Amino acid sequence: MDHNETPAHSWAANLGPGLVSAATDNDPSGIVTYSLAGAQFGYAMVWTCVLSYPSMVAFQLVAARIAASTGKGLTANMREHYSPLWFYLAVIRFLIANTFNIAADVVAMGVAAQFLWHGPLAVFAAVFGIASMALQWFVPYARYAQLLKWLTATLFAYVGVTIVLHLSWRAVAFHGFVPQISWTADYFTMLLAVFGTTISPYLLYSQAEQQVEELRNDGDKRPADRGDHGAPLERHLARVRSDTLIRTALSNSVGIFIMCAAAATLYSMRLALHDAGDTARVIEPLTHAFAGPVLGLAFIGTALLALPPLAGSAAHAAASAFEQRGDTRNQVIALALIVVMALGVAIGVSLSLMRIEPVRVLYWAAVLNGSTATPVMVLLVLLSTKRSAVGDLSAHWTLRGLCWLATLCMGAALVARFACEWLS
Repeated sequence: MDHNETPAHSWAANLGPGLVSAATDNDPSGIVTYSLAGAQFGYAMVWTCVLSYPSMVAFQLVAARIAASTGKGLTANMREHYSPLWFYLAVIRFLIANTFNIAADVVAMGVAAQFLWHGPLAVFAAVFGIASMALQWFVPYARYAQLLKWLTATLFAYVGVTIVLHLSWRAVAFHGFVPQISWTADYFTMLLAVFGTTISPYLLYSQAEQQVEELRNDGDKRPADRGDHGAPLERHLARVRSDTLIRTALSNSVGIFIMCAAAATLYSMRLALHDAGDTARVIEPLTHAFAGPVLGLAFIGTALLALPPLAGSAAHAAASAFEQRGDTRNQVIALALIVVMALGVAIGVSLSLMRIEPVRVLYWAAVLNGSTATPVMVLLVLLSTKRSAVGDLSAHWTLRGLCWLATLCMGAALVARFACEWLS
């Protein structure tokens, strides 16, 4: 291995959303969730991808600023500035959500293999899960991401569907800026799922860890030197800002096209989305008989790209629960990475053996993310206001306001879901 290349296990590395961003942000759980939203509610939930964009950018920038100011990841900062109760609750929540998301993506890769070849789902899930573990351990993420990103080009099939079917973009634009809310438990559960896959906490942790690593590799931007080298650090944050604006726009655009394609196909024909075969029908107007294989390639590419950020950020969260430095910290992260991935693969294979519908697994992974993200979001915004944590780089009031808006919306959706269930 080249001396200058960092293997993924050493810091669960290069996990960041900066690479192959649209695919990493839209893993199989996201693809299925957006498809379900379009199939069940038509264009009525397009606004979630449009109006959440400013808050998504704000959260990413807050995470980057905290890391740039302190030289530490989010969990390490939370450990220093919050009581053990709140800190460990955040870490436990993070580990549970990420592990289940890993399991869901492992199941999705098994489904993808069935689209391409005939065979048992559990065996395919195990093979691809183990392959992902091997890639993360032995191959630098940036190296195999360069190959896998071509598989994720299949996501453009959803763009093609919207072109072939001649969508009414006026209607899409209307629903994109005017929320249409249905006061039912199903609607708010879907809302939590969409928010959970759109504003994913693991991407915030990944963003912070990526900044920490970049600062370590570039000494003139270290937080300790910002009194003499404030300009390089500010230039670095400006680059992060422009990258985040573009990356998040690409990610949300993919979600919008998936939702619109499902609305134009399944919803318009009053067809339900029950299984993976129904998910493939969304792109049939463009891909015809190859819909299954094309979706399979999308599942494999996006899952293999998303698993390192999921496992890596969970490993960092686990390692930050203890005071570790230098080589010891790297060893703890490597061990945590193996444990989280192995547990996720084991759960994914078990769910496959239990014959639980993969679409349900992928959907509920997104619901779990959305249902449990609010406390972590609150802690993150509060952390950005602490001068003891971020010094002069405390987040601007506009960033904090956008973050609070998204947090309140997520919390309100959770409360509304349980209220609708209780009243029904």
